Amino acid sequence: MATKILLTIDHTDDRSWKKALPLALEQAKFYGAELHAVEVVPEIIQLPNLPEGYGSGAKDYVRGKIEAIFAANDAAHVPIHIEQGSVYREILKLAHKEGFDLIIIASSKGDFPNYEIGPNLARVVRNAHCTVTVVRD
Repeated sequence: MATKILLTIDHTDDRSWKKALPLALEQAKFYGAELHAVEVVPEIIQLPNLPEGYGSGAKDYVRGKIEAIFAANDAAHVPIHIEQGSVYREILKLAHKEGFDLIIIASSKGDFPNYEIGPNLARVVRNAHCTVTVVRD
C-alpha cells in the first residue's frame, strides 16, 4: 500500500504526464495517499562557462508551466517540487529524503535498443528504494 506517491514530470513532453498524471491521481485516491510531483531542471544551467545568473528564473518558469498543466487536469492541489541537477539523482534523493513509497514515471519513445526505457528511467527503476510504476505510452 502506498502512502506517499511521487510523480515525475517533464513539462516539455506531454507524454510524461498525459497518462501518468491520471494514473497517479487514481492511485492516490485509491490508497488515500499523498501525491506530489517533481520536475528536475537539468544541470546544464550549472555549467561554469555560462554567464552568471544564467537560468536563475528556470525554477519559477517550470513551476508556472506545471501549475498550468495541473490546473487544466484537476490536479491543482498537488504539491510540486522543482529540483535542479542530474535528473535521476534528484528524483532518487527526493524520494528517499521525503519517504515516498511509490514513484510513478512515464516511459518515452526512443530508438532501439533503448526504446521507451531511457537512461533516467532505467536508473530510477534500478536504484529506487521503493516501488516504481512505469507508465508506457
